Amino acid sequence: MELIGALATGVAVLSLLLALAPSRAQPAPGIRVRARGAYAVRVERARTSLARARLDVSPRSYLALEVASPAVLGCLGLLLSAPMGLICAAVGVLVPRWYVRLLVGSEARAAADDAPRVLRAMVSRAAAGGTYPDLFAAAAEAARHRWVRADFEEVLSRYYANEAPADALVDVRRRQAGRNLGLVYDALVALTRTHQPVSAAAEVLGSLGEATRANQAIARAAAAESRGLRMQAVMLAVVIPAMFLYLVAANGELVAPVLGTALGKYVLLPAAALLEITGIALSWRITRLEA
Repeated sequence: MELIGALATGVAVLSLLLALAPSRAQPAPGIRVRARGAYAVRVERARTSLARARLDVSPRSYLALEVASPAVLGCLGLLLSAPMGLICAAVGVLVPRWYVRLLVGSEARAAADDAPRVLRAMVSRAAAGGTYPDLFAAAAEAARHRWVRADFEEVLSRYYANEAPADALVDVRRRQAGRNLGLVYDALVALTRTHQPVSAAAEVLGSLGEATRANQAIARAAAAESRGLRMQAVMLAVVIPAMFLYLVAANGELVAPVLGTALGKYVLLPAAALLEITGIALSWRITRLEA
């Protein structure tokens, strides 16, 4: 009996310990699952960037270009030397992103010019007793930039297709590159989601219009101040490589130490290319005051 009691006690203690022990942790996701998740995140980021740049390119094609660009430029750089191949590969990684950012900046400036005009039209229509579809129609009529006009026309058409205006505004908001128009869409999303009357929209959009005009005045002043510096940076970025190419074509013996010696191929030419690229990047970043 004592042995049976001891066994029963041991089983009870073991059962209690198993019941109190923490449950087994879920296994960590495998490498394939994590890779797919990271790829999905990159695809979504690429889709947002391409939509803001107004590029009709699939995100997967853009990601493929990000892989092919450093490979192609790196192979071209290897024709000169291994250091030049590494530098060209690094430039190839950045070129697609720089191009998309350039287009996004261009769209942002164009949208910023339309933001005060669009706000005045919507405030006037709201003050006249219009509805939210009337506000969207007034904004589309006042817009001069084609993408600004197309976005408000899309919101209006989706409204007449019995889609919730807040959902349509949120979708269009994702492709807005300009800050001022982004604020306009944020205000419209908040107003439509909370079912505010159009009179409240007139007050909100009116106050937003004053801030937009002030931001636009500051941006134009900054752009005017930086335009001269940017032109100087562009001229220096073009003149120095152009002079080198001219010397190569006109007097090859003069640049032979750079292209025909180990010191030139592995030290002088890569250092010159690296300094040129760094100077262009820093000059462009410093002179981009309006951003």
